[in-house]
Amino acid sequence: MARVAKLALFGLMVAATAAPAADVQGVIVDWNCAKPMLQDGRAKVLRNNANCSLGANYSRAAYGLITVDKKLYKLDDAGRAWALKLLKDTPDKNNLKVVVTGDIDGETLHVKNMSEL
Repeated sequence: MARVAKLALFGLMVAATAAPAADVQGVIVDWNCAKPMLQDGRAKVLRNNANCSLGANYSRAAYGLITVDKKLYKLDDAGRAWALKLLKDTPDKNNLKVVVTGDIDGETLHVKNMSEL
């Protein structure tokens, strides 16, 4: 009986850590530059660190999403694929504003859909 109770409690804890599907709006950034961008501002980081610019080379190992309310999420592999697809077709790669539908799990956003705003 105790084992069943432990399993039920574990299931509740896992369910509580992952939020249900949400629509999140923000700007796509290089994940390695995301935290400095939150601290110092995107414009300043882009001006001072050319490696953070997606303009010349937009293909990155990982992308982040900075929301309008200054939250930061790392995009999962599906999100990386969506970001690459959208970045390929946009002229302003450093200012790609998107809406993402997905599940939030801690600081990771598991992307189901992404479209340009």
